[in-house]
Amino acid sequence: MEKRRYSSYGQIDQDLEILKVEKELYYQRMLQTLDHTKENLDPKKLLGGVPEVAIDMVSGLAGPLKGMLINFVLKKIFK
Repeated sequence: MEKRRYSSYGQIDQDLEILKVEKELYYQRMLQTLDHTKENLDPKKLLGGVPEVAIDMVSGLAGPLKGMLINFVLKKIFK
């Protein structure tokens, strides 16, 4: 970083104002990126249509087979 020499307080104030605006821009970009990341990590987006397809498949199965499949899936999830 280059050392800067100032000849007046006005120059210092101008540089401080520029730095303040840049800081605010970077902060807003960070917040925007954080919001975007939160949206992308939403469980509904991560899973997509998988739960709906799985429910449709399970609903088509017969009694004991359906119970065994649901039991197996729940054991894997809550292991």
